[in-house]
Amino acid sequence: MLKLNSISCFYGKVQAIRDVSIEVPQGSLVSIIGSNGAGKSTILKTISGLLHPRSGTIHFREKEITLTKPEEIVRLGIIHVPEGRLVFPELTVRENLRMGAYCRSDKNEVRRDEERMLETFPILNQREKQVAATLSGGEQQMLAIARGLMASPAILLLDEPSLGLAPVITERVYSFLAELKNRGTTILLVEQNAMMALELSDYAYVLETGSVSIKGTGSELLSNDDVRNLYLGIKVDVTSVNDTIERDYLGGQKDATSK
Repeated sequence: MLKLNSISCFYGKVQAIRDVSIEVPQGSLVSIIGSNGAGKSTILKTISGLLHPRSGTIHFREKEITLTKPEEIVRLGIIHVPEGRLVFPELTVRENLRMGAYCRSDKNEVRRDEERMLETFPILNQREKQVAATLSGGEQQMLAIARGLMASPAILLLDEPSLGLAPVITERVYSFLAELKNRGTTILLVEQNAMMALELSDYAYVLETGSVSIKGTGSELLSNDDVRNLYLGIKVDVTSVNDTIERDYLGGQKDATSK
């Protein structure tokens, strides 16, 4: 459904992503994990047209959209739920949902979807007349996702949906993402919570300093020693690892951990 081919993007003279190639098949959940500042959010901004790449191409359903305007990308069905939730703070919960459907003309279906979102997120139903600024962080995140779904997306781009949330709320959000995946919604997920992302992912990419360093199925990356050691907080048995690698690589990790 979505394909990035050798994308490079800059902020002024600073290169943020370098020769990144990613594929998202229809109906799959693909995740991008990596440390803060690795370029994960930049990839989503580039897909949604907020940034234009210096080189490379982006194709959606075999149509090139590399330099397409953001509003046209939305109309194609590529919906971006940005990091930090960014709900409309002075609008009510219901008004925020309606804003998500601003480019739709099927009014009867919009009303049905609106009610479906309130049923799916019971807490939003209870808060439907509250302005979004009064919601908790977890409630705002649910509202941001629900607002994105109101656009009837072909693919949902989710940027750090667990950021700043309590563990119990994160579990609720990921439970809902699992439901979306089971319904066949195509999702590209950017996440620092690598464990939860990989457990849910059909395929995943590890981004380091703007480049893809490792890729594979979610289960493959969960069992990859480098990923486990660097991103999952799991100590890897290195007794059989080459002495040079242990000294030059793992030794530095151990020092950093002890500090």
